[in-house]
Amino acid sequence: MALRTTKKQAATMSPEAVKYLAAVPHPWIPGFLLPTLTGPRQIPRFRKAFQAGEDVIEESLIARYSLTLEKTTIKDVPVLIIRPKTITPGNEHALLLNIHGGGFVMGTARERTALLMAAEIGITVYSIDYTLAPEAKYPLALNQCFAVYEEVVTHFDPKQIVGVSSSSGGALMLAVVLKAQKLHLPMLKALGMFTPAGEISGVGDSAVSNNRRDVQSADMALAIVRQNYVGDMNPRDPGISPLNDTFATDFPPTMITTGTRDIMLSNGVRLFWKLKEINVPVELLVSEGMWHGFNWEPDLPEAIRTRKIVVDFLNSQIRTASREESMRMNGSAHGMGHEIAAHEQQEPRALS
Repeated sequence: MALRTTKKQAATMSPEAVKYLAAVPHPWIPGFLLPTLTGPRQIPRFRKAFQAGEDVIEESLIARYSLTLEKTTIKDVPVLIIRPKTITPGNEHALLLNIHGGGFVMGTARERTALLMAAEIGITVYSIDYTLAPEAKYPLALNQCFAVYEEVVTHFDPKQIVGVSSSSGGALMLAVVLKAQKLHLPMLKALGMFTPAGEISGVGDSAVSNNRRDVQSADMALAIVRQNYVGDMNPRDPGISPLNDTFATDFPPTMITTGTRDIMLSNGVRLFWKLKEINVPVELLVSEGMWHGFNWEPDLPEAIRTRKIVVDFLNSQIRTASREESMRMNGSAHGMGHEIAAHEQQEPRALS
């Protein structure tokens, strides 16, 4: 059974989006079957089928944009370095830290979002290949992502580092940044959060209202997370659902994207208000008729428009950081009687 769009709904969406929804199978699964269908034994099958489809698209993007990939490890955590054919002027010393999505049980560091951001921003990407569930339950993935974050902000200028995450990667990114705040580590310059999963306990309006309108079922997604990632922990624990944590005012400027069909729409709205209420620069982009993870469709008009705004935002944040550093160094040089103030900026390279 495919997702149905009426003529009135289709009138405000691109033909490509309408066609996409019509092709997505969306079977209804009775609640009593969910524990069996989403248990640890089923995950290898889901993962294999998912990745088989992703491999084709990922390889086409690598070829289309002439991307180069390098595997490395940071604090014993696998990281994939993705370099674009051309670095955008001004991004030579900049770095993008990516945490992939996939419901904590699927996906890799080579995900579409990481590849697209490398090409469209023109920036070196460090994408974390954290250990998936059910092989590793909470908090291993969080600890791995935090270890990489800590090492990266130590070795590179954090004002030249931006973060991007998708879906469940958003929960990890939020939890990592909030932990870094508590430990008084440097903040990244800015965050781009694509359909973030900031609350994975199932509370919120969109998990109910969009349960049968999104391309994936909230019931099934939440059941997978509960059985395979959360384990015996409380799913509302701030480390798992970071929207329940306390945000400080030095949280990075953030761009949030979602869609009116997104089962995580409420997460994006709540995150927006969390940040807005403490005066953190934040913007929420809600795309008409769009679903969870729509942003990673390479040629979907709504996805292209959304990614462009995020790309422009992140590039502008990097430029702001560069101007601030230039002004600081000019002031330092003036105070030293016009002597040249030396400041070493490292190019992004493999850490180990």
